[in-house]
Parts: sequence; structure tokens; C-alpha cells
Amino acid sequence: MPMLAGVGLLVVCCSSSSAMMMMGGGESVGPSPDGNGVDSVDETFTIPTDADSTSECYGARYWDLRAAFGTDKAALGGHYTNYTTNGSENRSNSCTLSDAEAQCYLDRYPAVQAYAGTNLKLARKHYYEVGMGENKDFVCPPGVTELKCYGERYPDLQNAFGTDYDTPGFGTTYKLGQHWGAHGKGEERDFSCP
Repeated sequence: MPMLAGVGLLVVCCSSSSAMMMMGGGESVGPSPDGNGVDSVDETFTIPTDADSTSECYGARYWDLRAAFGTDKAALGGHYTNYTTNGSENRSNSCTLSDAEAQCYLDRYPAVQAYAGTNLKLARKHYYEVGMGENKDFVCPPGVTELKCYGERYPDLQNAFGTDYDTPGFGTTYKLGQHWGAHGKGEERDFSCP
């Protein structure tokens, strides 16, 4: 009889572990048979549609808005209402990331690469569940991150526009973005970050 009790305990123990694995408690990241660098993980997510989220996505999609308004959701939402809804700009505040935007988000942040591998669905999930709350951008480069690197790389740009990269408004970062579009790209300047 003691032998039977031990087998029963083993079955209960193993059954609990199996149940935990089936409920998602044993998720692992690493090489996978499909080659995307991630084992089978839950790729489901909800695309947010509330006003604060769409304002954040509006800033995350356009470098000039992020440079001008930072993470001020009221200012971003006001800009959308004034210039897109009631104006002539054709911009999107949707939180639906295109494949290109998901790829740019993945490429910009090493933590997203570690989480998602090359899986764009997981990159989107990371944005909705983590990145959005951290005000991460999905705009394809140059975004404000790369514009800061652009300014730091060239002393002539620092002399012309200053080094106050983190203050929202129409200052350093905004001017660097304008310079890149008007001159830097044609001059084949580098905005990449080390």
C-alpha cells in the first residue's frame, strides 16, 4: 500500500505540472521549429481604441508630433481633432500597426527583439501591452530616438539647434527632423544610433 500512495502522489504532482503548462504557466522563449525564434506563445492581443490610446498612437506614428507634443495626450488629441478631423491633414490615430510599423518597432528596441524574435504579431502584442505604456514609438526611422542620435553625431547641428533633445516643443528635436528632411538626407548624413 505505501507504494501505491507514492504513485498517487507522483500522478498528482505531474498532473498539476501538466495543467500549469497547458494554462500558460510554462511559456518559454527560444529557438522554434518555425524559425521565428519564439516557441508557441499566445499571440492574441486587443487593439486599444480609447481616446488616450489613440492619442498615444498618433504621437508614436509621427516623429514631428512626438517632437512637438511629447507624450501630452491632450495636446496630441487636440492636434488630431483640429488638423485631421476638422482640417486638411490626412493622418491616422489608429492603434493598428502596419507590418512596416511593427517591424520598425521591433528593430528599434532590443527588449522587443528579445521578446518577439522576428514575429510581428508578438511585436504588436508587446507594443499594446508594454510599449504603449512606456510611450515607445513605432514610426519608421528617423523617429525622435534617431533624431537625438543625429544631433549628437554632428557638432554643426548642435551649434545650430542646441542639445535640448528631451524637451517637447518646436525646439532641438523638431528642428533636427526638419533639417534631416530638407538637407541631411540629401547630404547622406547618418542618423543611426550606436
